[in-house]
Order: sequence, then structure tokens, then C-alpha cells
Amino acid sequence: MTVIIPHKKTKAEVIGLLDAAADKLFTEGVGDTVQLVDPKKEWADATMTFSVTAKLGFIAVPVAGTVAVDDENVTVDCELPAMARNFLGDEKIRKGITERVGAIIA
Repeated sequence: MTVIIPHKKTKAEVIGLLDAAADKLFTEGVGDTVQLVDPKKEWADATMTFSVTAKLGFIAVPVAGTVAVDDENVTVDCELPAMARNFLGDEKIRKGITERVGAIIA
């Protein structure tokens, strides 16, 4: 799934904001019921490659992808298992990514 979010900051500012947000997410998690396991992120120029497994009880959902920053947009390209996409729906996932990334880079 690819989601493109426009921004009005410099590329360096956006990279800094996204890097800090990823660090916080991987350190603090997403709540009491979901555990993030084996988080990884690496920047190469203006593209972050990431992977993490979200565990809820006995269910484990691997998430991996890239976040690319250019002068006008942030492009999130993530791989989600069919189970997650079928359960949540593509539009709900797309909307969630757009809102969360938009709030980070606002």
C-alpha cells in the first residue's frame, strides 16, 4: 500500500520529525494491549526502511516498508498481511496513515 502525504517543511525538518516519531513509537509502543517486537529502522539518504511485528495476544502482524521524503511529499509504502488488510480495510488503513503522518509533519 502506498500513501502520499504532502508537506510544507524542508526535507531535513520532515526527516527529523519522522525519525523522532519512529523512535518514540518503537520505544513507547502503541498502547497497553499491542506489543511491538523486533523494531528496526534505517535511513539511507531521505528514505527510511522499517520493520516491526505488532503482537496482540497470540496474533502477530508483521509490518514492513519505506518512508521516502522529498521536497513536497512523504511517501509511505508498507506491506501489510492480507489478514490485517481484510480485517481493517484498505481505506481505513490509508486514512490512518495519512492522519498520523500528517499530524507528525504538521
